[in-house]
Amino acid sequence: MKFQLKILFFSALISLYACSQKTSVTNISESHIVVNENKIDSSVYKAIAPYKKTHDEQVNKIIAHSEESLVKSDVESTLGNFFCDAVIYETKKLLGKDSAILDVAIFNKGGLRNSLPKGNITIGNVFELMPFDNEVVLLKLSGIQFKDMCSKIVEKGGIPIGGMRMTMKGTEATNISIKGKPFDETKEYWVVTSDYLANGGDNYTFFKNASDKKVMNVLLRNAIISYCEDITKLGQTIKPKLDGRIQLSK
Repeated sequence: MKFQLKILFFSALISLYACSQKTSVTNISESHIVVNENKIDSSVYKAIAPYKKTHDEQVNKIIAHSEESLVKSDVESTLGNFFCDAVIYETKKLLGKDSAILDVAIFNKGGLRNSLPKGNITIGNVFELMPFDNEVVLLKLSGIQFKDMCSKIVEKGGIPIGGMRMTMKGTEATNISIKGKPFDETKEYWVVTSDYLANGGDNYTFFKNASDKKVMNVLLRNAIISYCEDITKLGQTIKPKLDGRIQLSK
C-alpha cells in the first residue's frame, strides 16, 4: 500500500512539473507522400472495359438534332416550351384512346438542370437535363385549384407550361386559355406534371388535393428520350420557339 502511495506521489509531481513547463514550436518541416501515381490496374480495367464501352455507346447515342440551343430564361423559355410540349406528346401516346383528357403540362424551372445544345442531342444530354428519376403524373384539378396553379405561375415569375396561355398582370393571372378555349372555373382540367410537384413539392400544395391522380409509371427523362427518337424517325428536327404562351401585361 505504501509503495502504491509513493508511485501516486511521484506521478503527481511529474505531472505538475510537466504542466509548469512552457512549450513552443521551434521548427517546421514537411514532406509529400505520393499516394496516387495515376497507374491503371490493368486487371481491373480489363474487367470493366466491356461495361464502359456499352455505357459510352448508350450515353453518346444521337437521338435528335436541334436547330438552336434550348435554354432556360425568365417568364417563358425555349427549353421549358420544348419540355412541356414533348411531355404532352408522349403522355397522349401513353393514354391512347383517352388522350383527349389531357389539357395542360406544368413543371418547375429547378427540375430542368441543364440546357440542350444546338446540333446533335444525345441520351447523355437528356440525362444532364433531367438527372432525377421523376415520373410522369396526371392530376385532375377543379377550376378553383387550376386558378391557384395559375397564381403560382405568376408568383414564380413564369415557369414551363404547355397546352395553355396566360398573361401575368401584377400578381394576377389573366386571359387564361386552355387548348385555345377560355378558362372556365366551373370545369375540371387534367394536368400532367412530375411526381415531385404532384406530391406538393416546391409549395404546390394544391396538387395534393387533386380529385383524381394517374401515375403513368414512366420517367420524365425517358419520355423526353422517346419524343426525340419519335421526331427523328419522322425526319423532323427540334425547332426551339417562344410563342407567347406566357405574356407580361404592359
